[in-house]
Amino acid sequence: MQDYFSENPTYPAHLFRRRYRMRRSLFVKIVEACEANCRYFTQRRNAAGLKGFSAYQKISAAMRVIAYGV
Repeated sequence: MQDYFSENPTYPAHLFRRRYRMRRSLFVKIVEACEANCRYFTQRRNAAGLKGFSAYQKISAAMRVIAYGV
């Protein structure tokens, strides 16, 4: 998360674009739209009270599945 999505990311924009094949602003728009329309993509707590995966992590995983057919 800190590498690509924090206020001051570890890696510059060109490396984000190389990894995700899109601009960071587009990725953020996709995440916000998914959070607004589907409860699955929101970060929730489990039965033990621990935080689950963030929307950014879930969208990244979903895109990887679509891209590579895993």
